[in-house]
Amino acid sequence: MEFENVLVDLDGPVATITLNRPEKLNALSTGLRQDLHDALAALSPGDQVRVIRLKGAGRAFCPGYDLSPGRPARESYAPAGAESQQPHGDALADFGESGISQDRERLREMVDSWLWMWNYRKPIVAQTHSYCLSGGLDLIGTCDIVFAAEGTRFGHPAARGLGIPPIMGMLPMKIGAAATKELLFTGDLVDAQTARELGIIQHVVPAAELDERVMALCQRIAMMPLDVLTVHKHMTNRWMELQGVRTAAYEGADYDAIAHLSPAAREFSRRSREEGLRSALAWRDGPYATGPAADHDAANRPL
Repeated sequence: MEFENVLVDLDGPVATITLNRPEKLNALSTGLRQDLHDALAALSPGDQVRVIRLKGAGRAFCPGYDLSPGRPARESYAPAGAESQQPHGDALADFGESGISQDRERLREMVDSWLWMWNYRKPIVAQTHSYCLSGGLDLIGTCDIVFAAEGTRFGHPAARGLGIPPIMGMLPMKIGAAATKELLFTGDLVDAQTARELGIIQHVVPAAELDERVMALCQRIAMMPLDVLTVHKHMTNRWMELQGVRTAAYEGADYDAIAHLSPAAREFSRRSREEGLRSALAWRDGPYATGPAADHDAANRPL
């Protein structure tokens, strides 16, 4: 089972999927997300594999969606703007779709893929290290249990003018409204211990023990028959669905598309294209690094 952007290894009833774009810190490109989906689909049939372990290769688990400038529109999560496509005729219907309509459709497709993963029939246990940011929150939001190595940082720095993770990492459901708002209002990061106290993750362990501890739990879960595991998982998720989590996730696509029309998001996109991503990030985060509570940014500087 070979893919360009993920690795798959089997250890008895546990399959480990490793995000494998270490040169990009496992940023979520369309290709990586597609390979992750395909790997999960391939592992779904049968009960020889009963648990999925998800991890990241290299220096970080996942810094978020791929914001690299110059990538095809569907390969990047960078704000796309609101420009219409070029007309292909003079009739009313020939003037094409607005940018917000195209962006909304792309985001709804992304929400579909995350909800598919959230409702995947086998338990998914994630292990994070270093950074789990923005789209990384969406990724762990679809997982059933999440571990973090000590020192891991969590948050959505792209909240600073760029929008929301489309399913918001399931944060309102996991940590409540007030804590979610504080993270989004500031774009600040929190450490693993704070993330555990809030409910973003379940376990914090020493980095040297992360692999062993996560695999031990996965093997313990795999002692249960798959059909019973599936019932436990789907019934628990059903409670969340009856509270509106699926409807709210789709609304995330609408609001994120609106956020991408903001002047700040457009300016970030322009700077990213013309000056490079590092320059755009420096412009975005500069005031936070020198303004009130600047020591927070200094202590939680992303890779």
